[in-house]
Amino acid sequence: MNKKKKGIVETVILVLAAMIAVSTALLLFLFYTKTGRRFTSKVVAGYLHGAVKYVSGGQSDAQETDKRTEEETEKFDETGGEAFGEKKYYHVLFLGEEAIRSTPGAGRTDAILLVTIHTERKKVFVTSILRDTYVEPEGESPCKINAVYAKCGVNGLYDILEEKLGIRPDGYVKVGFDSFEAIVDMLGGAEVTLTAEEAAYLNTHDYISKEEYRNVEAGTHVLNGNQTLGYCRIRYVANCNGKKYDYGRTERQRMVLGNLFERYKEAGITKWVKVLKETLGYIETDISEQTLEELIFVVYDKKIREMEQSQLPAKNTFDSPEKIGNVTSPLDADWEKNKELFWNMLK
Repeated sequence: MNKKKKGIVETVILVLAAMIAVSTALLLFLFYTKTGRRFTSKVVAGYLHGAVKYVSGGQSDAQETDKRTEEETEKFDETGGEAFGEKKYYHVLFLGEEAIRSTPGAGRTDAILLVTIHTERKKVFVTSILRDTYVEPEGESPCKINAVYAKCGVNGLYDILEEKLGIRPDGYVKVGFDSFEAIVDMLGGAEVTLTAEEAAYLNTHDYISKEEYRNVEAGTHVLNGNQTLGYCRIRYVANCNGKKYDYGRTERQRMVLGNLFERYKEAGITKWVKVLKETLGYIETDISEQTLEELIFVVYDKKIREMEQSQLPAKNTFDSPEKIGNVTSPLDADWEKNKELFWNMLK
C-alpha cells in the first residue's frame, strides 16, 4: 500500500474512532446521568406531545405548576419546593369511552382506571373504579360514576376523586373503542388466558364485533384488538379467576393492561418512542407537555418496573340496593373505608 492510500486509511480509522468515542460519550451522558435523562425526557415529550389529541382547559388544579416560566421553575426547585421529578405520587386517570358514533357529545366511561406512579417505591398502582358506583356530582342529579364524564366533563371526575379519595389527578388519558382496538393491534396484540366458558361466550355473542374473529379458543393466546376489546367487555361470564359481572370485567381490563406493561417495560426508549408515536394519535389528553416530560422522566429515571392492581369500591365496603332515588342497581360505597384502603395500599 503506498503512503498516500495508507494515509487515507489511517485518517478514516481515526475519524471512525472519534465518532465511536463521541457516540459512546453521548450515550453514557443520556442514559447514565440525571441531566442526560432529563434532556432525553424533554426531547421525547416534545416529540410525543405533537402526536396526541391535546385538549386544553381540562387540566386539574395539580397542573398549575405547568404555568411557571423556566426561571420560576428553577427558583422553585432551589427554594425547597418539589423539584422536577421528585413528587411522591403522580395520578393519571385512564378512561375508556363507550361513545356511539352517531351521538353528539361525550359518552359513558365504562372503563375508569386510576394509575398512580409511586416514585419512592418505584411502582405503578392501577385502581379500577367500578362503573356502577353511586355518586352525587355537584350541580347534577345523582348517577353512576360512568355517567359523570358525559354530564360534567373530566373536571367532574376530578372533583369526585378529590372529594372521595383526597387526590386530584395530574391529567387524564381517554381512548374510545375503535382507538383501543387500533392500539392493541399496533402493540402486536394482548396475551389473554380464556376459560372454555369465556371462549364459547365470545364466539356466540357480539362482544367481538367482527364475526370473522369469533374463533377464539380456551387457553392462553395472543388476541388481536377486536378480540381483546370483546374480552374486556364481558360481564356475565366468570373470568379465569372466577370473577364475573363488573368485578370480573374490570379485572380483565387490568390484566390486559398488566400484560401490555410486562411486555413493554423492558423495551428501550427508542422502542417506546416508536410505539407511543404510533398510538398517541388515537388518544385524547389534557396532560401538558411539561407534565408529560416529568412523567417520562420519573419512569425512566426511577426504572419503574413493578405494577400492583386493585379495585374501588373494595370488597365488603359497599351495599347493592335495588335503587337509590332514580338510580337503579347502584353500588353505594363507604368512601371513608375505601379512602383508607387506597392510601394504605400506597404506603
